[in-house]
Amino acid sequence: MTTIAQTNSAREGFILPDDLSVYIGKKTLVKLILDAIEELNSRPSGCEATGSPEFQPGLMLTLLTYCYATGVYASTDIEISMRHDQMIRYLCAKNYLSLPVLLEFRRYSRDRIKECLATVLRRVWELRFCDEDACTMSAGADTGAAFGRWLNLRPTPDFTAEAEQRIVLAVRADSMAMDW
Repeated sequence: MTTIAQTNSAREGFILPDDLSVYIGKKTLVKLILDAIEELNSRPSGCEATGSPEFQPGLMLTLLTYCYATGVYASTDIEISMRHDQMIRYLCAKNYLSLPVLLEFRRYSRDRIKECLATVLRRVWELRFCDEDACTMSAGADTGAAFGRWLNLRPTPDFTAEAEQRIVLAVRADSMAMDW
């Protein structure tokens, strides 16, 4: 498992918390992931399945996006979570995915994982911080209007960069595990 010190040092510059389900719940998070994958699937895929029957690109993309969106980065932690976490077990469709399969999929599908994760990060951000309540709050009295101007001056976060940081964190966690 990733230690708190490793997570905190690697999390500098992140916009959202490690576990996005804290903001929106696990079921809503899975729905956002599935919507993002559906959007990705409407475009041509660079991901090809290997000869392994357990290597299903849709399942793997859903699983890794969910894990990285909930702060489970190391492939060994994902492997353990398949036995103990009900949502991850559900996403695996009761298939047991081995460590080499997880690593291979991440290696060959990194761009699709990053794109899907960035889409999910953006949608969680919008749900959490850009909902209708926030917009009506900024249209209020003088303090509300000033707050609204402050919000509008803030740059849009770079969700692709945060998605890349999460993938890099996963790669580092796997590399550290292999050094032991």
